[in-house]
Amino acid sequence: MPISDYNKGSTPSSNVAKSRTYSDLNLAMPIHPERKDITPLRDIDAVKQSVKNLVLTNFFESPFHPEIGGNVTAKLFENADMFTAIAIRDEIKTVIQEFEPRVDQVNVFDDVDRNSYVVNISFNVIFLQIETEISFNLQRLR
Repeated sequence: MPISDYNKGSTPSSNVAKSRTYSDLNLAMPIHPERKDITPLRDIDAVKQSVKNLVLTNFFESPFHPEIGGNVTAKLFENADMFTAIAIRDEIKTVIQEFEPRVDQVNVFDDVDRNSYVVNISFNVIFLQIETEISFNLQRLR
């Protein structure tokens, strides 16, 4: 059978891939019940995990890429005030502008009572035309 006749009954691949999807490895490692394989994250969830990983990674933690990281944990041992919140926001903006072009806006609010910070990052997934945000708390452990 010639190679040109091998896929005669199927549709061309250009019709299949019309939209771009983002995928990432799920760090929780859930197992798919039927395939017995790790279930990946897709689209918005993949972007959320990517942003959170960039923010929470320190410099020199990524092998072969010491420049990647938000270095936010270094500022968590300061007193929670407006000036430290601004410094954390600037660090997050720097790493996101460099490595994550899908993010639109970064806000950091200080929570003086709990000595922590609330980070809100909003982004737009272009091909889905959906704007969403991720929110998490930054707090030192000890």
